Amino acid sequence: MYELIAEKIYLIEGENRGRYPYANSLLIDDSVKMLIDTGMGPNRAKQVAQDYSIDMVLISHGHEDHIPGNQYFEDARICTHHLDAAAVRSVDRLLELFGVMGTELQQPAAQFLQTLFQLRDSRVDLEFNDGHRFKLGSHELEVVHTPGHSAGHCSFYIPTAGIIFLADLDLSSFGPLYGYLDSDIDSFIKSIEKVKKFDFDIAISSHKEVFRGRHNILDRLDRYKEKIFEREAKLLHFLQKNRTLEDIVDEALIYGQFPEPREMFMLMEKTMISKHLDRLVNGGQIMVTEDYYRAFKT
Repeated sequence: MYELIAEKIYLIEGENRGRYPYANSLLIDDSVKMLIDTGMGPNRAKQVAQDYSIDMVLISHGHEDHIPGNQYFEDARICTHHLDAAAVRSVDRLLELFGVMGTELQQPAAQFLQTLFQLRDSRVDLEFNDGHRFKLGSHELEVVHTPGHSAGHCSFYIPTAGIIFLADLDLSSFGPLYGYLDSDIDSFIKSIEKVKKFDFDIAISSHKEVFRGRHNILDRLDRYKEKIFEREAKLLHFLQKNRTLEDIVDEALIYGQFPEPREMFMLMEKTMISKHLDRLVNGGQIMVTEDYYRAFKT
């Protein structure tokens, strides 16, 4: 369960190889024992709590697949970026970020979080900001604020080991996910460029394998970022005719095919498509009326 990545640093792979609804975690077994994220699955989280007296739990961001094991670390300090602290503390705040509060999806979404994650409100003991450093003993960890996936999303850099924990800059073939109300495409692009400036040879993704070799990681970050522009190219092609927002969502340009629960992933698609439409309208590439969107002819 504990894969040694560097001296005193272990990957804890989430169940189902870290694929959603689980996420990978990182354990730093130093003078100060630190765990990054608790979404590896309840059985593994309980095992970590039994095996180690964790001093600090760092939460990369306040999403459902990164925080459900917080409850097992009662004696640890729970720490996250101040912009995501509210979502860690309150399931209702996370539902607000889904965009379901006061809609017919509110109850199904709440049930989704309860059934799949047993998600509950969590305390937050420390709210940090970009550049905050944690001295752990032989290792030091630096907070790298990387918004886009969420407003307070953070990566974590361990210069003593040449490691960066990318969290949900996850380098997946799906590409960046910005389906929450506080997600932002432009911020996501800037965050990808930001992490490339750090000196690392190993990158840990929340949902993929461990990536090694600086050149390889930088190449993967570029390909990951390119997914954003590929989606916009597909959207512009689809908008050669008048399309309503509902038409575009039904086309599933991002997901291709909606997983279950279908309504939740359609909502994610709608949020992401809406953010692309705003970018393209602001960039003068599409026109919008009260009823439809259409690309300008080039």
